Amino acid sequence: MVVNNYVILKTMKAIRIFLLILIIIGIVLLLTQKLWVPKLVNQILISEGFPDGKDIPSSQTGDKNIPISITTKDIKEENFSGTVPVISGTSILAVKMREYIDSLVLEFRNDANISVPSVKEEFGADSPIADYNISIDSEYIKGQKTESIATSVYTYTGGAHGSSSYKVMTTYISGDRILSLSDIVKQSEQKNFVEFVKKQLNDWRPDGEDVSPVFAEDINSLTFDSFENWSIDDQNLTIYFDQYAIGPGVLGAVPFPLSLSIIKNFLQ
Repeated sequence: MVVNNYVILKTMKAIRIFLLILIIIGIVLLLTQKLWVPKLVNQILISEGFPDGKDIPSSQTGDKNIPISITTKDIKEENFSGTVPVISGTSILAVKMREYIDSLVLEFRNDANISVPSVKEEFGADSPIADYNISIDSEYIKGQKTESIATSVYTYTGGAHGSSSYKVMTTYISGDRILSLSDIVKQSEQKNFVEFVKKQLNDWRPDGEDVSPVFAEDINSLTFDSFENWSIDDQNLTIYFDQYAIGPGVLGAVPFPLSLSIIKNFLQ
């Protein structure tokens, strides 16, 4: 009985020492996290295909002021291929656009993994309609007070042609929220602004063409809420329209710039 108690006491003492060591290690890791977390993240990113750990898709790097930069990464999976932007930066703009792109790719991947295997089985692996593709391209746009990321998206899921669209986010520089166009255009002028944009679109003749490329009925149906995707720089306020939003499919997705000099009375 004495021997058993001695063994129990020795075991409990060893456990306490072990737990104490774990606590000390935890405290040391917590105090030094700014030194080792970025390196660990970089190594993980490198293993996932991000070159040199530069294109960090997270704000958890210990640096609160990483500027926005954009590179491109190829995707090649069993059921689809494509390209996606790799957006670095710790601002709310970079974080929110990364989240959007990640969710878009995930949704496309899920759809491809469900649809493509049955298409390959029925029509063969080399069939064009089994060649699912997503191509995403992002552009960083900076104005005097704002910064934007304009992301164009092209997807092909079989059929005669694919579809194209835009997702654009804008913030004040060093801002903490995504802006809406109502933050830029005066509330009292929003109705007049819509009518002005409609006229500009109806009068638009790209490349000197004689015929309008837009559909009048689509233009007439536009509202202020139709201008969800926009950016602003030192020269233009650009409104982005998805394919089919203002004209035939052949027109594609359209970025439509408006010179600041002619819309200044509408702006805040």
